[in-house]
Formats: sequence, C-alpha cells, structure tokens
Amino acid sequence: MATTSLCPDCDKQEGIVPCLGCKKIFCVKHFQTHRQNLSIELENVVTRRNILQEYYYETIVPTFNPTKFDAWNTIDEWEQEMKEQIRRTADETRKQLDTIAKQAQNKIEQQLNTITEIIQQKMEHENFIEEDIEKLTHQIDQIDDGIQNNKYHPQIEVVSQPIDWKSSIQVKLLTDNNSKDEKQEPLIAPSSITPPVITTKPEYPRSIQRKCFTCGTDTWQKECKCCNQTYCGWHLKRHNISSKKH
Repeated sequence: MATTSLCPDCDKQEGIVPCLGCKKIFCVKHFQTHRQNLSIELENVVTRRNILQEYYYETIVPTFNPTKFDAWNTIDEWEQEMKEQIRRTADETRKQLDTIAKQAQNKIEQQLNTITEIIQQKMEHENFIEEDIEKLTHQIDQIDDGIQNNKYHPQIEVVSQPIDWKSSIQVKLLTDNNSKDEKQEPLIAPSSITPPVITTKPEYPRSIQRKCFTCGTDTWQKECKCCNQTYCGWHLKRHNISSKKH
C-alpha cells in the first residue's frame, strides 16, 4: 500500500498534488492557494521591475546625456582655442563621448531586457518556481544597486595632444584594465534599445481560460477530446493515462 502524507498547509487532508518547486504535496484546496501565492510573488517581481524601469527612463537616462559630462565642457574649451580649424574634429570627438554614454546606458537596458524575457517565458509556460523568483529578485537588486551607486556611469578623461588634425583630441573610457597612456580603438555607436512592454498576466484566448476539472486550479491547457473537460498539466497527464486503461 502506497504511503500518504498530510497536506503541509492544513495538516488534515491527504496530500495528492505535488509542487515541483518546493517538493511539497498539497491537498487540492491548498495546492490552488499555493499556486495563487506564487503568482502573487511573481507579480510583485514584475511590479518591482516595472517601477525600476520607469525610474531608470525618467530619472537616470537624462544623466547619460553626453552634455552632462565634464568632458563635454573640456572639448568645447579646446574647440574655442583652436577656432574654426578644429571644429570638425571636435564634432567627431563628441560622437565618441556619445558612444561611451550609449554603451553604458545599453548595459543596463540589456540586463533589464534579459530579465523581461525570462519573466515573459516563465509566465507564458507557467513553469516558475520559488528558485526562479529568488533569482529574478537578486538580479533586479543588483541592477538597482548599480544605478543607485553610479556603478554604470563611465569614468572619462579627455586626452589632448599637439595639433594633429585627425587625432589631436579623443575621449577615452577609463577602466581598471587600462592606463591613461594606452591607446583605445575607435568607438562604434551602438543602436538604441527599445524598452519592452511586459504585462502582469499573459493574454490567453477566453475560450480556454478555465479551471482544472479535477483540482480547480486556473489553467490554460487544451480540452480533453474524449470528455471535453479542461485539466491542468499534471491532471491532464493522469487523465490521459486513466483513459487509455479503460
């Protein structure tokens, strides 16, 4: 005879529905509650991510405007000293500075977009577990910490030399791995990244938004062709096995 265990939430009903994430076996009622709680936790992650992105685009993005950097003023002063002869060179240098700012900006946007893609995949397939939520929360915390502590803002130095009309002035991204005297390859401006839109709930056709016939959990699985009932993934498999036996 197979051993059974009581539902860990109520300690009264027999546990019959397992959770692949926490490895606990719940009764039908509390399994549905458990899934609803996980959905709430994931929506909290989505909310945090949306708030962070809104703060980033409204408050942080303007600080990446190349005219806000001290290097921009240095370039302007140099341009005034050299007069009209070096105006075109100054314009090219501004493009280099703009490229550095965009590269730093795109680093944050790429990380946010990666989190967005993971959340969308997890919500679409309904396969998120506690470990996924913890990992996403940790990644958001890291981005938030980097923004709040200016870890993404580049350190820039303007390097000027005796007039050589093609290379007399450049901007250089300072990192821990290079020194002020090292030469840097020309920068290529990255394409701008369009922020994705994420919804808190997947948009499924209404015709298949139903509850599992066995456990009552919200599900978007296909109907069984034999009985025209809708099941969650776990009970759909059990129903198919049972149907084959008969």
